[in-house]
Amino acid sequence: MDRYTDTRRFLAPFKTTTGKVQYLGIFILSVIALLALFAPFIAGFAPDEAVCAPFERPSSIHILGCDDAGHSIFSQLLFGARVSLFVGLSVAFFATLFATILAVIAGYYGGWIDRVIMRVVDIVLSLPFLPLVIVLGVALGASLLTQIVVIAVIMWAQPVRELRSQILSIRSFSFVEASKAMGASGYFIGLRHILPEVAPLIVPVFVRIAHGAILIETSLSFLGLGDPLQTSWGTILYHANSRTAFLTGAWLYWIVPAGVAVALTVTALAFIGFGYDASLSPRILRRKKVVPNIAKDEPSRDCVLSIRGLRVSYYSEFGKNEMVRGVDLDLKQGELLGLVGESGSGKTTVAMAILQLLTPSGEITDGVAQFQNQNLFTLSDSQIRSMRGRKLALIPQSAMNSLNPVMTIGTQLAESLNLGDKLLSSQELKKSIADWLKKVGLEEQHAKSFPHELSGGMRQRAVIAIAICNTPDLVIADEPTTGLDVLVQEEIMALLLELRLSLKLSILFITHNLSLIARHADSLAVMHRGIIVDYGSVEQVQNSPKCEHTRSLFDSLPKIDEQRRWGSSLSLEEKPVIELRDISKSFNSYDVFGLTSTSKHKALTDVSLKLYSGEKLGLVGGSGSGKSTIARLVMGMIYPDTGEISFKGRVLNSNSERKTLKNFVHMVFQDPYQSMRNSMSIRDIVAEPLYIRGIKDILLVEKEVKKALKEVGLPSDGSFISRLPVALSGGQRQRVSFARAIITKPEVIIADEPTSMLDQSTRGEIIDLMEKLRVNLGTTFLFITHDIVLARHFCNRLVVLKDGLIVEEGLVESVIESPKHEYTKALISAV
Repeated sequence: MDRYTDTRRFLAPFKTTTGKVQYLGIFILSVIALLALFAPFIAGFAPDEAVCAPFERPSSIHILGCDDAGHSIFSQLLFGARVSLFVGLSVAFFATLFATILAVIAGYYGGWIDRVIMRVVDIVLSLPFLPLVIVLGVALGASLLTQIVVIAVIMWAQPVRELRSQILSIRSFSFVEASKAMGASGYFIGLRHILPEVAPLIVPVFVRIAHGAILIETSLSFLGLGDPLQTSWGTILYHANSRTAFLTGAWLYWIVPAGVAVALTVTALAFIGFGYDASLSPRILRRKKVVPNIAKDEPSRDCVLSIRGLRVSYYSEFGKNEMVRGVDLDLKQGELLGLVGESGSGKTTVAMAILQLLTPSGEITDGVAQFQNQNLFTLSDSQIRSMRGRKLALIPQSAMNSLNPVMTIGTQLAESLNLGDKLLSSQELKKSIADWLKKVGLEEQHAKSFPHELSGGMRQRAVIAIAICNTPDLVIADEPTTGLDVLVQEEIMALLLELRLSLKLSILFITHNLSLIARHADSLAVMHRGIIVDYGSVEQVQNSPKCEHTRSLFDSLPKIDEQRRWGSSLSLEEKPVIELRDISKSFNSYDVFGLTSTSKHKALTDVSLKLYSGEKLGLVGGSGSGKSTIARLVMGMIYPDTGEISFKGRVLNSNSERKTLKNFVHMVFQDPYQSMRNSMSIRDIVAEPLYIRGIKDILLVEKEVKKALKEVGLPSDGSFISRLPVALSGGQRQRVSFARAIITKPEVIIADEPTSMLDQSTRGEIIDLMEKLRVNLGTTFLFITHDIVLARHFCNRLVVLKDGLIVEEGLVESVIESPKHEYTKALISAV
């Protein structure tokens, strides 16, 4: 666990509803535990001491009356809490601990270890429950230890399966990859990253096991397998049932209190689990759909879509947050309107409001959206649903996440086509699928392909076909080019422009890629902090912006033919710091069972390159060209099939040599939102390389963290370093990534697409930071990017990759001014 973890990681804020529920659970459990602990002082009598007449009714002396042997039921209830809580919590602790350890091992390491563990789990789950309990109970003898062992043995298996499935997902997260790249062991990653991530699942597992253990303890006591000399809630219920409590009417004070005690204990544990981790994931407040107040300004009747006074707020346990604050927009027939803004400016919220697809916590509080003579905001669910996919279409962000991975492209396109006005026959449907695939530049055979079998650009084309196949009047394209290389971005843009003309579409294009949309849009609307700050034709917005924010966005755009912004001379040394010689790497695809290799993808073929001390080498290429594969090979995260990697002339052959390299080379990952765990403080994120290297001096760690943060231009006070990443912008997050990179003073930083997920203005800030680190610390950079413009302005040399091959390399001026390969020429012409 993190050295600086605070109570926010475990307790929800008391001011929230979730926090109140959690604290109520803690209070109830604490009261029960205290009553059990101080039972001898509170009860006044021993549970096996005859102190009253048989079946004596409740009185001021004997609060719950007496059983048939004259024992105080209140005393039995208090002393019974000791045994029942001990058995329940002990079983929950040991079973959960054992299940968690096995799940982490199976999920993280996989392979034959995972298969062996899961086959044992299958065997345990297949055994008959009650006979197993009886056999184990008889074999081990009646005692508390027997109860704990028997219940734990039968309850650990199911949690292993549940936790393992989550860990399989967690191990592919970027923050786990980042920790591996820093040289972390599996043990370190398991304790520091995987366990905290699955903790919200471990708590309910613990609660469920404790609940089941208390009930099974009752069953074992009923079967005579409990400890006959111990009083528990289970033995109370057993004796009450076997001694005619129901026939005598004593059940009300003999059976009910023990049952209520069990229910209260289980409820308290459930309340505690309900509130766990709520400070990191606050529960949304579902809002009833309301008709918003009508804006004063009348919408335009001459436009396909006219929005006036749109206001949208989101609600959570922590209050109300207004994300859109009075937006006015007009989209004309056949127009391409670019809605531009940085992350968090409210662009996507506007789109989701138009389609009434806001999350349950979102609410349109004011405004009108006029579309075909009706206000979209006042339509019922059924009315707006009948328009989606037919008259209103959405091209969502991230094609891979938008497509169903287990359905073919043709099946998903058929689903959309069947939303049309008439139901198509199988022949008509097949023909229509083929026609639409051709319209978006795909082949008929791609109808049988699954999403993972297509490239990023092909997947985006499929998403476009699914969105517009019913020829809607209005298309909302939400960041459709994000994450694609410049050539594919231009292809997608050209496709949308062609479809706009042929199908007479009106397009609202949402993006933070200002340079792309400025080349193709008819009009631009610039959004900042929930409002439109500039609106008009592209020329008007670009040449005569009304807002300083708009001017700064255009000023931040570097051009490929202007003077280099981060230029620096370089004299190359004889020996490179890192050298790759004839490196080849392939990846295998496996069948559905993961056993047989069905195909082999050649990621790199005979790649050789050199990185010299103090230089900035740009590795440029499109998606799938092999750029990130080179980075992972250098970091020792994967190994080459053939070829050699050397560091300062020494060939790295063994695993220990590759681990040594991680002391001198650090990697900054592409996505600042995924490469650090959101529940870790900034202090612990930056300090992680120190922890990996075994540094435990807290004062030294604190000092180095503050020094690194200052170096990257971030605050280093206690308030800032205690924050969580969710409180930072994308640019601040990436600065934290660089602080983490430089804290061990590496000679080389591999920056893998460090600006591709950032807003336009923030990209320049990160390049400024990299140049500052090079000047101040002498850091050598391997800058991996598909943005050849940024590479031209920042790097000394360029290496151009295509399909795993180096097609061109040289000094940046010669490559840009006199490109030799057609692919390099295409990259340059695309910008």
